[in-house]
Amino acid sequence: MNSTTYDVAAHASPHVESTYTAQQIADAHNVKSVTVRTRWFKWLEKVAPAQLLKHGDRFTELAHTLFAEFAQVDKKERPAWVADAKQRYASEWNTVGIIDCEVMPAEVGSTLATLTSRLELSQQNFALELADVTDFIDQLNAVDANISQAEVASWAAAGQMKAVAQFKTEEVAKQQTLNALRQQRLQGSKKS
Repeated sequence: MNSTTYDVAAHASPHVESTYTAQQIADAHNVKSVTVRTRWFKWLEKVAPAQLLKHGDRFTELAHTLFAEFAQVDKKERPAWVADAKQRYASEWNTVGIIDCEVMPAEVGSTLATLTSRLELSQQNFALELADVTDFIDQLNAVDANISQAEVASWAAAGQMKAVAQFKTEEVAKQQTLNALRQQRLQGSKKS
């Protein structure tokens, strides 16, 4: 029998890229594979369409690169990373005309990706500005509360000062009247 061995890898298409399992990516970043598949992948989908990130149940080279970047990002910086990564990697999907899981001409995909990136960046900036304004309002409310407390304290102090002045005036008038009446009595007993 004549046996012929066929080397599939040698004849593979040169444009086929490497793919990775969730476990391979998880091992590389010291996390569980469920973290890669669920939590982290949700962030990557904000950067690129899912069909560019996965082939079946395996992750693409683009996803592998994005996971490597994402693993280094602080939790608070994730929205900013999404906007930045979206702009940096937009060419990965703009050239094939994929945007939001639809196939479109490259020009439309590129324009939509740019507009989407700008919109998301604007929304993030708006959220930051809104948070600043909310903090400012909280500060104003705290100042108003302090002013109200200061006003109450001022009114109390004014009432106390008025009570002291009234007491002094009454006591002085009382003593003057008593002294005048005693004086009058003493003068009346001298005449007799």
